[in-house]
Amino acid sequence: MIDHKFLKNSIFVFLLFLLSISFVGNSCKDTSTDSGWVPLSLITIAKEAEEQDKLNQCMGRVPGQFCITIVEHYPINIRQIELLQNGNQIALVDATGVPITDAMCSVYYNIELGNVTPYRNAKIYLKNTDGEICGIGWEKNEGGTIDQLLNLIGEEKNLKTITKIDSMGMTLKFTH
Repeated sequence: MIDHKFLKNSIFVFLLFLLSISFVGNSCKDTSTDSGWVPLSLITIAKEAEEQDKLNQCMGRVPGQFCITIVEHYPINIRQIELLQNGNQIALVDATGVPITDAMCSVYYNIELGNVTPYRNAKIYLKNTDGEICGIGWEKNEGGTIDQLLNLIGEEKNLKTITKIDSMGMTLKFTH
């Protein structure tokens, strides 16, 4: 037969043990905001802000920077540009004579695509007039632009030697 007094005492000791464990566990927990942990959302926000800052620098949009409106053009040897969407050609642009434009704060190569594509034009942003690519901007037919950084490597990061750029579900193919 089970001793009820023993059983009650065992349950009481067990509950007391659980209560003390929970008390000790909570009292050792670091509740300060300076615990060295950074919420993931803050890391994401910081990373997005850093990327936006890089994009702004690439596009020549630096807060507090004064830009004069002198525009210079530099020749480039691109003859033709194809615009592909899902592997299908949707535009073919004669780029003969289209120069790199240096507008002092912003250096870019502008590609007029016309109204038959989802975007009216694509503007390839350059770090310098030597043709180092850093970003692209797509101007929508209905207005507004979508800009993004491009992380290209090797020969594929120079406008003078690039063969293609993939962005926004589109591919720009270059013929030099």
